[in-house]
Amino acid sequence: MPEITVSEGLYRQLSAAENQVEEETLWKMLHQFKRQNTPSE
Repeated sequence: MPEITVSEGLYRQLSAAENQVEEETLWKMLHQFKRQNTPSE
């Protein structure tokens, strides 16, 4: 599984919701985060 780096705040939120969040939702969140934080070429 790929390794990602997230902010401490996001990590705490994900840890708190660990049993309530489906993996598909996490992938969608990661995709959205990367799109917002990747500079345009």
